Amino acid sequence: MEEKTEPQVPEFAIFQNSRTRVAAIWTKHQGRWQECEPEEYDAISLFVALLRESDNPHATLEEIVKIMRGGT
Repeated sequence: MEEKTEPQVPEFAIFQNSRTRVAAIWTKHQGRWQECEPEEYDAISLFVALLRESDNPHATLEEIVKIMRGGT
């Protein structure tokens, strides 16, 4: 008999539609999508581009967090 695995729920995800300039963020903690305000789209787009184009997205995210917390 084949063992069934539990579906994995991401801790964090970003939805982005460049045609409509709509973005939303999913967090496991909230358990739902939170649509971003239209004026937040450019910042979300930059954030996504940094992660998408990074050779090491995890390290890039850690650096972003460090900067946001006032570190260098």
